[in-house]
Amino acid sequence: MAMEAILCGNNRLCVHLAILLNMFTNFGSLPSGFMQSVIIALVKNKSGHLSDINNYRAIAIPLPISKLFEATLEAYIKSDTDVKNHQFGFKAGHSTALCTNVLKQMVDYYTNRGSYVFAFFIDFQKAFDKFNYWKLFLKLLDDDIGNKIVHILSVWYTKQICYVRWQNVVSAGFSMGNGTRQGEVLS
Repeated sequence: MAMEAILCGNNRLCVHLAILLNMFTNFGSLPSGFMQSVIIALVKNKSGHLSDINNYRAIAIPLPISKLFEATLEAYIKSDTDVKNHQFGFKAGHSTALCTNVLKQMVDYYTNRGSYVFAFFIDFQKAFDKFNYWKLFLKLLDDDIGNKIVHILSVWYTKQICYVRWQNVVSAGFSMGNGTRQGEVLS
């Protein structure tokens, strides 16, 4: 089903989709085709070396109905922990530019008053790639996210099949044991 069909569908389509997505959650099962993603490589720096593997980042392109289901689940996965108040990146309406500005102001404040400033930085460059699903699911349960939501996410992530598309060639399907699907709503 194309995204245009979902966007331009009438109320009857909405009712049928709502029933379908509720059935997925209530029965804790997803069709195998639903859990497929195509991974494509995007160039980070177009003026850089196109032969350098580090000049690419991979994103997953899900099926449109899968994207709709993710957006629906997102409403149930909001965390009320205190961490969100101190987080800059990966948060709606915020960016790491804001964090950089706060850091600069803080350093200026202390250095202008004759104090030293010590800082350390952590490189989370591969954080999306190495993420352990099961730790995420336990954190969601600790945050009082419903068992049915966590169960359907565990089914989805552990049984997902990915394909890599490079130009006009698509690889054979393979499963993933860790990492999040960059480019998808819940990731």
